[in-house]
Amino acid sequence: MQPSYKHYLKIIRNTCTGHERPVTILSEELADLARLAEDHCTVPFVLSSFRGTPFYPSMLQRTRSMMLNYYQIDQFTRHTVSLLEDNGIDCILLKGISLASCYPVPEYRKLGDLDLYISQKSDVSKAQKLLEANGYIAENELSDHHLTYHYTFPKTGRRFLLELHYRVVGMYQYERANEIVDQVYSFENLAPVSQTINNFTYSVLPPSEYVFYMIHHMLKHYLYSGFGIRLLCDFTFYLRRHADEIDFHKIHNWCQDSRISHLYEIVLETCRIYFGLPQHIDSRIHYDPQDCKEFLIRVLKDGDMGTDVSSELVGSTSYQKVNLITYFKEGHVQMKIRFPKASRCPVLWPVLWCVTLLCFIRNTYKVRNTTLRQTLHNFKKSNQKTKLIRIFDNSDS
Repeated sequence: MQPSYKHYLKIIRNTCTGHERPVTILSEELADLARLAEDHCTVPFVLSSFRGTPFYPSMLQRTRSMMLNYYQIDQFTRHTVSLLEDNGIDCILLKGISLASCYPVPEYRKLGDLDLYISQKSDVSKAQKLLEANGYIAENELSDHHLTYHYTFPKTGRRFLLELHYRVVGMYQYERANEIVDQVYSFENLAPVSQTINNFTYSVLPPSEYVFYMIHHMLKHYLYSGFGIRLLCDFTFYLRRHADEIDFHKIHNWCQDSRISHLYEIVLETCRIYFGLPQHIDSRIHYDPQDCKEFLIRVLKDGDMGTDVSSELVGSTSYQKVNLITYFKEGHVQMKIRFPKASRCPVLWPVLWCVTLLCFIRNTYKVRNTTLRQTLHNFKKSNQKTKLIRIFDNSDS
């Protein structure tokens, strides 16, 4: 791991643990460290280390902008949730100022758009009509789990984005993971809890469901666009705050059933090693330190998370090599997922393979809006990520 990474992580660890261990930074490393902080939206955490350097004025301005943005998002969140709840539509606040409240200085967490989840499916169409009648403009975005709106405050002209979720995360090619998500976050099973932020009370996910959601949120971004240090800081601060309220046995079972246990394990162990997460939190779970190091280096290279996209095909497991046989194996798995009953009869396999292939080609051009060649290339590329963590694979081999 290069020196700038090591020094950057030491500063972030100080932030996560509340310690002030001195970090010596050479002048030739300042530019790399400043770039890392900017790429990962953590400028406020490293600001004091740049005092007296040419980088300090611009980084101070960036910190002030982030703090101002926090209060603007807070106002937008309160405005939107009040509108929905005053009209009898219950919604759950995801991430945003809810996670920021776990930070030592909430204003230092970078905030983007507003994410709200409506678990009662019949309320989604009501919310659409209400929002559109009150100045929220629908955006034409292809998504399998949320609707996107932008809203402009009339007096200030400040524009914000709202993601109105009808599923907490997007769909996976691995169907069992979708089933677990639907089950855990269904209206019938989910019991939101209250959280008061800046004298306003919101409904949020219960602690166990919140942690499972963060894992899936990381998974989606890891597979499709990468994610940065910010999500690992979120995870560390949230577990520090709510460890005694989390049912880790539930999380283990959900991850096992979804076949994402390795992701949970590597995230937990990485946060212990590099972010100072206390060892006693879910102490029976561990992961190989070298894999954690490789995982964190990939995260550092990715920068802060990009836009969640659905143009890639993420496989049902990870493969040592990707070739024609691999594509056939993955196609066979997808056939069994698409036709769970008919696939029990081997005689029907040739027909089901053909139908699955035709559906795959159609989805490639109509849903993913890409080409067959590009989709297969992306599949091979994304397999390198699933191979490191063995996503959708609970084996220990």
